[in-house]
Amino acid sequence: MNVLVFDSHSEASQVWQELASAHGFRVSVFHNPERLPGLASEAQILVIDQSVLPQAFLASIATICKQHPSLQVIATGASLRVDDAVDLMRDGVALVFPKPLSRSRILSALPPIFQKVDQIAKLDQEYQRLNGLFSKLTTREKDVLNYILVGTSNKDTAGLLNVSVRTIESRRAKVYRKLEANNVAELVRKIDRLESLGKQVAGQPPIPARPEHVQPRTNNNNNNNNSHLPFNAPHRQTASVLKHQVC
Repeated sequence: MNVLVFDSHSEASQVWQELASAHGFRVSVFHNPERLPGLASEAQILVIDQSVLPQAFLASIATICKQHPSLQVIATGASLRVDDAVDLMRDGVALVFPKPLSRSRILSALPPIFQKVDQIAKLDQEYQRLNGLFSKLTTREKDVLNYILVGTSNKDTAGLLNVSVRTIESRRAKVYRKLEANNVAELVRKIDRLESLGKQVAGQPPIPARPEHVQPRTNNNNNNNNSHLPFNAPHRQTASVLKHQVC
């Protein structure tokens, strides 16, 4: 269990160190916020005190929670009001502790957080496995997958992609083999599951909804225009999405 504590007060740091030593989790303490943006993605539990972000505490935590939806954030502070606690919880904070910190209160509240971290780790493992399957598909195989999902026949798919039926049959077989699926229903379930896991553990945008039909490809060399296709793997994101995630 990787717990990062950002708190400028030595007394609070000592509390977390003692709890970690007594109850078997690892904790790293930082006294200023300089490393917070870079380390947030490495933590499983992130403790942030008002003392390190006195000017923009609520807004900064809201941003962190939005950027890292699976991260368990704990907020602490000596001057937290009830309204602040409500806002923090609404923004995604797991726990709010006023100061001075109570060891017994922290200990009673941590087990559910640890369970949540374990659950997220298992979901992330499943997400990585599924995403790994889809990443094995070539661009041409993804094209065929799109037409499989909307029920286009091999003959019609061959005409739309300007290849032979035999080629489509070969690519179709590779799609099923690489995605470890036996039929269309299993393909759909895997895509739906990947979409759900992506939103839960990776903060990925949802895969576009599958339309009733797929328009034939045009020869305008605009290979990035896949908005009419039913499937876009999470690793093929638009520049605007990537920019949002980096900010």
